Amino acid sequence: MDHLRVTASAVRGALCAGLLAVAACATGARPSDRPAVGPSARYDPPRDLGQLFHDVQVSGIFEDSKTFVDAQPRLPPDSIRRLYDGGVTDLRAFVERHFELPAAAVETYRSDTAQSMEEHLRALWPVLIRGPPSGGAAQYSSLIPLPAPYVVPGGRFREIYYWDTYFTMLGLVESGHTELVRDMLDNFAHLVRTIGHIRNGNRTFYLHGSQPPYFAAMVGL
Repeated sequence: MDHLRVTASAVRGALCAGLLAVAACATGARPSDRPAVGPSARYDPPRDLGQLFHDVQVSGIFEDSKTFVDAQPRLPPDSIRRLYDGGVTDLRAFVERHFELPAAAVETYRSDTAQSMEEHLRALWPVLIRGPPSGGAAQYSSLIPLPAPYVVPGGRFREIYYWDTYFTMLGLVESGHTELVRDMLDNFAHLVRTIGHIRNGNRTFYLHGSQPPYFAAMVGL
């Protein structure tokens, strides 16, 4: 039993050391021309918009409750909040005037029913890949920029998600996209280094949320 305890302890120590090493240097070991983009903790809609956030989310002016939290303020959030506190008669018009709403999920992709399931999945990868923002992090955005490309679930989900990504990685490995798998692992290591943990999605409003711990399994891939 003592031998088993020592062995288990050694395994845990080795695993922890390995994960810390990945989190400490994974992105640093990648190409040096990657933008050094840190997490955007500056704008958090529930915190920064106060009563406006509550009123929009309970009003039903958007069918999808994710629309407003993904929107980008055109002015500093505190300025918008003060304008709102001064009185607003048309909530929808006020929001459209002061926020850049996210583009709707355009259904430009059409499945080819003649394709096999594997061909269909391979054709989806380019549609779902997102890259680092070309102009750097937006000043007011709930999206936390990541330094490398990643795959999103699609539709209303415009960001990467933690445990979803592990299963996405399984498909990418089978498709031969191992470099993209490494990119997404680097992104999660970046979040560990800059935030302290991997949120369930790279949005500021997921500050206190995570998902089942798949980072070790991702390293294993």
